[in-house]
Amino acid sequence: MKIAVQTGMNDLMETLKSKGYDVVAFRDGGTDIKITVLNDIDEEYEEIDPVTFMGEGASAMVLLDASKLSQDQILAYVEKYMQ
Repeated sequence: MKIAVQTGMNDLMETLKSKGYDVVAFRDGGTDIKITVLNDIDEEYEEIDPVTFMGEGASAMVLLDASKLSQDQILAYVEKYMQ
């Protein structure tokens, strides 16, 4: 399972990689993405909560709004939902 991270969040990407996660660039990660972390929310996602669940079953994904969460909070959510 992969974590997709929006471009420009290099510190977070490196931290996640150092913890052993498979991290890919947002929109370039292909399939099997379990968590997506966005910072610059566009119209498509502008009304989401800081933590939003999208899809069902095998295609379910967690969307984290980094503009509303600290890096420590993001890491805690990643650890929780990547199990």
